Amino acid sequence: MNERLNVLIADENEPLRERLADCLPEVVGDGDVTVRANAVADTEAVWDALDTSRIDCLVVSTRMTDEHGEPLSAAVRVEGVPVVSYTRTDPSDIDIENLGRVVYDAARNTVGSLDHRALFEAVNVGLAVRDLDTLELVDINQQYADLLGSDPDSLLDTLPMDITADVPGYTAERARAEVDEAVEVGKNVFQWPIEGSSGDVVWIRVGLTVAELSGRRRLISTVEDVTEEHQRERELESLKQAVDSVDAGVTITEDSVYTYANEAAANIFGYANADDLVGTEWTNHYEDWEVEWLRELVRSDLEQTGQWQGEVRVRQLSGGEVPVRLSITVLSGERYVVVFQDLTELKERERELERSRDLLERTQRISKVGGWEYDLETDTLAWTTQTKRIHDVSLEYEPTLEDTIEFFAPEDREDLRTRFERCRDDGVPWEEEFQMVTAEGREIWVRTRGEPVIRDGRVVALRGTVQDVTDRRTREQELERANAELEALNRIVRHDIRNDMTVIVGWAELLSDHVDEDGRDILERILSTGRHTIEITEVARNLIETMSGGVVEAHPVSLSDTLDRELASLRHAFPQATFDVEGDIPEVAVRANPLLASVFGNVLNNAVKHTDGDPTITISATRDDDVVEVRIADDGPGIPDSRKELVFGKGERGLDSSGTGLGLYLVYNMVDSFGGTVHIEDNDPSGTTVVIELPIASPT
Repeated sequence: MNERLNVLIADENEPLRERLADCLPEVVGDGDVTVRANAVADTEAVWDALDTSRIDCLVVSTRMTDEHGEPLSAAVRVEGVPVVSYTRTDPSDIDIENLGRVVYDAARNTVGSLDHRALFEAVNVGLAVRDLDTLELVDINQQYADLLGSDPDSLLDTLPMDITADVPGYTAERARAEVDEAVEVGKNVFQWPIEGSSGDVVWIRVGLTVAELSGRRRLISTVEDVTEEHQRERELESLKQAVDSVDAGVTITEDSVYTYANEAAANIFGYANADDLVGTEWTNHYEDWEVEWLRELVRSDLEQTGQWQGEVRVRQLSGGEVPVRLSITVLSGERYVVVFQDLTELKERERELERSRDLLERTQRISKVGGWEYDLETDTLAWTTQTKRIHDVSLEYEPTLEDTIEFFAPEDREDLRTRFERCRDDGVPWEEEFQMVTAEGREIWVRTRGEPVIRDGRVVALRGTVQDVTDRRTREQELERANAELEALNRIVRHDIRNDMTVIVGWAELLSDHVDEDGRDILERILSTGRHTIEITEVARNLIETMSGGVVEAHPVSLSDTLDRELASLRHAFPQATFDVEGDIPEVAVRANPLLASVFGNVLNNAVKHTDGDPTITISATRDDDVVEVRIADDGPGIPDSRKELVFGKGERGLDSSGTGLGLYLVYNMVDSFGGTVHIEDNDPSGTTVVIELPIASPT
């Protein structure tokens, strides 16, 4: 490329100034030197040009002076720019040629021009000289111009932001910050986007250096096109980000040393970050025997296929172990890519699944519930382990639909087949109990359930359960027999015993006129006991109906009348006992039925029988809002705390309760049917107190 010479002409004479600007480039320049001449008319313009532009030679009239009246040619010499002065106001062509030779020689002997210019253009990188304060271009070489696809002269008036590509984050403030760093530390290297000739983004590497040229501090920039390198760096960064984002550790080893590791790998090995893992040897994370085992295990596959996969346990920095799935791939140059997938959560899920399977298996076995699934697409039937146990077949048994139906009683098979077909064809679920015969000949009852599995609007499978309900069916049959027996007992009580007692009472009443005074008391006792027995038969009838599932309606019953009648009867029956009523019994009606008399009778009777000697039974009653509390206390030996809940036989299903007898068992059930409660407390100083709470129906 030709050398370039920047000449500044300063003259107040406008015609002469313009003539020199036109003629000097022709007489100074030649085939190797291109001259660019600018002209100014005053001293201030000269100083501005010297401050903002590269000037290789100043041509100044001797008539021009500075602000102090001194010749300008002398004042500007201190700036380090060669100065050529002239005096003629109307120079001839020969004078101009002579002036041109002087200018050429002055410029050639100045640092940064002509001979030094050849070096400026010879370098294979773009060079730019800028004013350190304004960042305006002073000079550029052709390499710099070629990067931007423009001629040098058109670029000299551009600022950095004029050529910066539209890339977010690259601003004038950032450009200034890069310059400030170069000034502070002496140099700075960075990448910057510029707009190429085609409008594309061109990335350049900029090297900034602050240097003194021609007595002035300038900003020297070297620029190189690194677009391809920048693209590779971006691709590598994207690849690194992608590798870092995967849920697996990735490392590269060379000579057994990790030369690369992502953050996931660092986490697996227990390092704070990937940089701490890089540089360590992979053998540090295995026991010695494991290292030898791995080398022997993977060597053959790596030699044959270049890859190996398997599960191992790696040792963390803290000493703990992590199960991983290891994948090794051979690269060139004895390098390996190793991928670690942490299996900790997977192993935990597998253990949890195994625990769930075990729990399900135990639950199925305890509840005698099995499962089944029929795949309509493959026409296959699957049974769970418990289903096979219910059918008394081996765990290797492969069921079919037809074989399954054959297990059921002949009279139930068609019904089961119909339900299956409706579920398959119309999606109608079913739940029903059938009798079946197992493979070992046991006759059992099972509850079967079936429901459709629908995908994309069609039934693709049937799923369900089968439960052995033989024990429940047996209990139901036993309950039916017990109910029948209770009903028979009810008939006996209601008809035979009641009728016989009615006859006895009738005949006894006829004797009232035929006994003397000594026999009258005995007759009254017979009549009282007989009438009480007839009343008991009525109570027993209601009780049996309640126990057998019948409903006995409750209605208002006088509390005081009921207690008085029972006490009168018991005083006759137990003359050795003292029945002491404390205070007045509230005149209230409680929600009950005739069974209430049996409640009090059983409690009082039980108190007498379980107290030795001549017992004293204390009865009291108090009203509290909507309930009345009746307390019946004895002075017997009392009941231990561990037995207080058991004496009522709570939770028992039959008459063989764990309480003290049938009486208290019936008391609990009858009071509960009234909506009341009953419990036992200790009596002071000894004995037992039975506390009965009953809901009040209405005042009497």
